[in-house]
Amino acid sequence: MDAIHDRVADAAVVAVVTTAHLRRPAVASKAATDDTSRHAVDEAPLDRFSRRPPFPQKSATPQSQRMEHSA
Repeated sequence: MDAIHDRVADAAVVAVVTTAHLRRPAVASKAATDDTSRHAVDEAPLDRFSRRPPFPQKSATPQSQRMEHSA
């Protein structure tokens, strides 16, 4: 196991290999029963969402259509 960790340091390569292996039903089943693996998979969408730039705030009414009221 340590030999693989040392040889495959690039996260992109690990992601491709892991995805390919998880397509095997026996591997996916084993990964699903491992609490640490399952937690990492559950957290991944949250990590990806937190790295996104914030959504631009849009006004409900476009600036060109706003009406000014004076008293």
